[in-house]
Amino acid sequence: GEGGRLSARLYPGDAYDPASEVVICTSGQESLNAALRACVSEQVSRGGRDGVIVFEPYFPFTQGALDNAPAVMQPVRTHAPGFAIDAAALRAAVTPRTGTVLLNSPHNPTGHVASEAELAAVAEVCVEHDLLAVSDEVYEHAVFGEGCRHRRLCDVPGMRGRTITVSSAGKLFSLTG
Repeated sequence: GEGGRLSARLYPGDAYDPASEVVICTSGQESLNAALRACVSEQVSRGGRDGVIVFEPYFPFTQGALDNAPAVMQPVRTHAPGFAIDAAALRAAVTPRTGTVLLNSPHNPTGHVASEAELAAVAEVCVEHDLLAVSDEVYEHAVFGEGCRHRRLCDVPGMRGRTITVSSAGKLFSLTG
């Protein structure tokens, strides 16, 4: 369908199956809500892992989405001026309760774009602890700064089968609000 054709045009060479790997929702927030609920439900069924690592600061919608999942937020603070992901802090946040990592890159509200090293650190933790990931990438086409480019978490080795990527046609085509 249309979703598969759009996905193939935006992400050439990815070979996603539109029938089983592309879902279209009415909004990015609905997609995030559904993705978090799905991941938390799956991880709870695997042994009660309802914890979701979230990088602070975070968009206010996040707490409500976690409440709806229902999930327990496990915050990892990032710091100005760069708001980079601290791999040691990420590792320290993982507990037996952790089942999912919520990544937002490009990040709202800071604008931080995760580097290859940061994505590799997230992937390493996810693979090591059998965590799922929800990658909020709705601002993927709004990246500014010399040498700055968006990279998708699902493209990091070991992450495609454990990552739900959320994109937004509203953001892509400037049709929000």
